[in-house]
Amino acid sequence: MAIVPTWAGEQDLTPQRTAATARSEQTTISLPPFFDCSKYLGPGFPQRPDFPRAADLLSHLDRLGIDRAVAWHTAARDLHPMSGNEQLLREIEGVCAQDRIIPSFVIAPSMIDEPGVMDRFLDLVKTHRVRAFHFFKGKSGGSLPDVASVIQAILPSKPVLFLDSSESLSGRDKDQNIMLSFSEEFPQVSIIYTNAMWVHYKALYKLMEARRNIFVDTSLLHTYRTKEYILRRFGVERLIFGAGYKSNNGAAIASLSHAEISPVHAQAIAHGNLEQLLRIESPLRGSRPVVGDRLWHRLLRRERLGPKIIDAHAHLSRTPQDWDDHSDFDACAKHALRYMDGMGVDTMLVADTAIEANVDLQGSLGSKTYTEEHLSPYGGRFRGYFSALAFTPKYAEKLVPRLDEFFSRSYYIGFKMLNDYWHLPVTDPCFVPMWKYADAHALPILVHTWEGPYDAPKLLKDIAPRYPNAIFLLGHSGSNDRPDAEELAQNSPNVFLEWCGSFMNPTDWRETLERLGNRRLVYGSDSIAFWGETLGHDPAWEMGRLLSLDVPDETLVPILGNNMSSILARRR
Repeated sequence: MAIVPTWAGEQDLTPQRTAATARSEQTTISLPPFFDCSKYLGPGFPQRPDFPRAADLLSHLDRLGIDRAVAWHTAARDLHPMSGNEQLLREIEGVCAQDRIIPSFVIAPSMIDEPGVMDRFLDLVKTHRVRAFHFFKGKSGGSLPDVASVIQAILPSKPVLFLDSSESLSGRDKDQNIMLSFSEEFPQVSIIYTNAMWVHYKALYKLMEARRNIFVDTSLLHTYRTKEYILRRFGVERLIFGAGYKSNNGAAIASLSHAEISPVHAQAIAHGNLEQLLRIESPLRGSRPVVGDRLWHRLLRRERLGPKIIDAHAHLSRTPQDWDDHSDFDACAKHALRYMDGMGVDTMLVADTAIEANVDLQGSLGSKTYTEEHLSPYGGRFRGYFSALAFTPKYAEKLVPRLDEFFSRSYYIGFKMLNDYWHLPVTDPCFVPMWKYADAHALPILVHTWEGPYDAPKLLKDIAPRYPNAIFLLGHSGSNDRPDAEELAQNSPNVFLEWCGSFMNPTDWRETLERLGNRRLVYGSDSIAFWGETLGHDPAWEMGRLLSLDVPDETLVPILGNNMSSILARRR
């Protein structure tokens, strides 16, 4: 089943407030308590550990307003399960945080045969009433059937088992069948997949459809309206709040605060569902007013943020099966305007995803491209990147001679490259005319950068200096290759990092800002388009991840819009 947003006929829920009204309502807008299911502590992750000690985790929870968290210990995953589990208990007791940090024991096949370990494990489970457990397939070297005897031994506690989606939720039939068999054999076990994102949705939904004891956390549900979709399809009880890695900051909180769901459902997701699964004896109560005038607080109250905002990376889409049907594209544009008006986004820069979206079935091209024709009536709210696919041999003869015509009008501001999808490296000579054109006119080029052979940041190390007037925007900041993206930006003043999707690297973004400063980063959301069962990003999730960084608002303001505005002003 495709995840198709209900564009038509929706009530506009965007708050319409003046600044004075918003200030007067600060104490009346509240958020539910949050019970985070996906935390960890200990050394070894990431390179500079997020939470070396329990006190560091508590400080992080306090800063974001998270009341309680389930946490496992990195030593239990990486070194020795039982010694790490025991260290976790000592850490929690050492800061008297038994009511705020709920321990999760790591289980592994090695526990079964090691003398005395299972007896000690079961004793601690009973004594400390442990009901949360983590299994890491990649680290343990086994699969779920290999820990079936451990699960059998802890069944009286009605355990909740956490699995990381990146290593346990593949689309392979073998893995799917193992999970279907396991979840049927142990219906008393509640299985929560953490860190699930769009690449996992197809497999996840298949499992959730088949088994009622399979759940998903919100930590990486970063795509647009995915929570609403899961709620409608599977019920609110299948969604568990998780904030995920420290580098996500408050993304999941902002996304839930902007979700178009009822307050009752928000309470269930934020804490109630997990409390019920873990049989928490002191459930969280009430709600917390959102006070303060930081950008982060305004976002949580669904107010217009105030500073100039340019969304430098966005997509709109038509029905992929019949893209001559204009209705979906126009409705998508109006939906994007709701997001823009709600947060105060001045302009969204829309990337043409492919030249096929601009050329009609006969291969001819009108005076304007499809996107230009449909978005120009909105004035400056939407501007566009021209697809660099135009420079490949299939299109170059027809389209390259017309670049002056396209760029003589106001809609197009630069180029967009999606080389991973085209399976064509950025170093291919066919793109030389684009580099030259962008250099001659000081235009930005939004380059989808990811680890791999087609558009990794290091592939641009000789290209960017050769065209100093062109501006290279590294989409997703290189993903896992952020260190290479930083190095490229440090060596080339015409290279900037772009925000959306950069969560794939768990390194604290403050470290990147320390190295590059705040003038070399531009905000982008990667919203709002949808393609079948995948969606563009949730703008509240991406904006929340940025605004909840532990830095002053003055650091964030240039990133939101001023940096991109300066880039656009360079145009010749």
